[in-house]
Amino acid sequence: MLVKMMLKDPKVENTQTIKNFQLKNNYSTENSLILKADTSNAVEKLFLGMMVAYYIFDKDGNQVCYNANSTCHGEQFKQLLNNKIDSFKSCKNDTVSLEKVLKQTYDLNENPVTKEQFQNSDYYIVSYWQKFFGGKRGYREAISWMEDEIKKNKSTLKFTFIKVNTDLQENWGLIPGKKAKLKYKTINGMMTIDVTNLPIKG
Repeated sequence: MLVKMMLKDPKVENTQTIKNFQLKNNYSTENSLILKADTSNAVEKLFLGMMVAYYIFDKDGNQVCYNANSTCHGEQFKQLLNNKIDSFKSCKNDTVSLEKVLKQTYDLNENPVTKEQFQNSDYYIVSYWQKFFGGKRGYREAISWMEDEIKKNKSTLKFTFIKVNTDLQENWGLIPGKKAKLKYKTINGMMTIDVTNLPIKG
């Protein structure tokens, strides 16, 4: 039910409205990116942030996965910051790398993004967020707490935190300011969400 309360019908945003949301709420726009998509995969990309809490990549841009006992994403992340490296292992694969994740984004000037733009770090964390999922509260729960933890970090490790917005975008071929519709179904106690009335430009 909490998920349902936090979800609003997704509105078509653009680069400026995403930037304005961050600035208005005194959120840093540093390392702030927007996901690329088009009308054929807009719904799938919209939900990316709900499917993937965050990715961790090592200094070479290869994916690293948690390999210990905690099931809480927050606790796992804190273990990384506290240099408990034995809780993580390389899970390098061909589909998810920092390079590939960044290739699917553009920055707040609508320019392409590469790993070379960021400072060299021991770890790169990529987290996803959406205005339509919780607004300010959603941003705090997906992004702000991680930024704060990195700032407080006292270990010798260097971290680069990258945040990617996955709201529906005008650049995806959609009408700015219009909304799609969310439909909920519960089957065998499992809630599914469908997106209908995608406002595609004619």
